[in-house]
Amino acid sequence: MPLMNYAKAFFFWLGFLAVAIAFGVVREKILTPALGPLGGRAGGTLLVCASIFLLIYIYVRKLKDATPNALLSLGIFWTVLTIAFECLFGRYLLGLSWQLILADYNVFQGRLWPLVLLVTLLGPLLAGKMRSYARV
Repeated sequence: MPLMNYAKAFFFWLGFLAVAIAFGVVREKILTPALGPLGGRAGGTLLVCASIFLLIYIYVRKLKDATPNALLSLGIFWTVLTIAFECLFGRYLLGLSWQLILADYNVFQGRLWPLVLLVTLLGPLLAGKMRSYARV
């Protein structure tokens, strides 16, 4: 992918942040009171995953000749941005401990955050496959 596409991809990734923040509010105001902490977190995570994948599909659909390698590179780029933002924002702006930040990665305690990262990483490849099937 040319550098210009990464610049566009970065600005598009900011939409992922907006989605995550919006559904964080939905989770705290609606889902958690209705479903409890674990259910609210799970429901919010699934909503974020579905929304991010929809955004990824919209973006990838416009990439005409993207190869699987380019799509994987895009997924890696967005995943690195996401992890960096989470760590930097959580640690240095919110003052959270590393232990608290890393707790979101513990699927054995019902944390589904790694699913968001998986969708972000592999979403471009899946969207590319869906696009190529739609052309047939």
